[in-house]
Amino acid sequence: MCIVIVIGTAHFEDGASATGELYKIIEKISPDVVFCEASQQKLPKMLENTDVITPEVNTIKRLIKEKSIEIVPIDVNEDPFDNRLEAMFSLFKKKMKVYSNASNMLSNETYLKGYTFLNSMGSDKIFRDINSMEKYFLDTVKNKELSEYHSKWMNWNDLRENQWINLIHNYSKINKPNKAVFLVGAGHRYRLIDKIKNIHNNNEHSFDWDFFPFK
Repeated sequence: MCIVIVIGTAHFEDGASATGELYKIIEKISPDVVFCEASQQKLPKMLENTDVITPEVNTIKRLIKEKSIEIVPIDVNEDPFDNRLEAMFSLFKKKMKVYSNASNMLSNETYLKGYTFLNSMGSDKIFRDINSMEKYFLDTVKNKELSEYHSKWMNWNDLRENQWINLIHNYSKINKPNKAVFLVGAGHRYRLIDKIKNIHNNNEHSFDWDFFPFK
């Protein structure tokens, strides 16, 4: 039976979450395939673009150069969001001190502990809490435009996550790898855990997911 090991990442090079650490983790796991949060159309451009400096992209470049591990992009190609997304998050931080504190805690713990923290129940809880704070703020201010934009963003993430799960399932069913790694932003972990739990309850998939490889 295939096991899919989910590695939550931070999309920036900083402290203990740097490329070298991520590469060591994948090297130790020695998977047959690495699924990544990029579309088939965009991945080649990301690998060619020297301005794209993230642990995931840098690690994939190194894996392609040094290892015989298949890289499979599984993200949607569309990105309907603009700088209003960053403005929305900045507004949450400005208006909610507890939200800003939680965001700072995520950054600090990621810098100090890297992937061990990003793939922990503690990290998942903070991301869940942040999402709850966003919903509470939107329910309180009752700004229709902001609420609709946030809902659109959440629905888009649902679309992406459902595609990731389905494509991983289809690949695993056809190619039957023994071990796979999925590199994905750590903020998606708790949402994926919930979705996978529901799938397992319905007996829809025949392979295992491991969300806590550092326990």
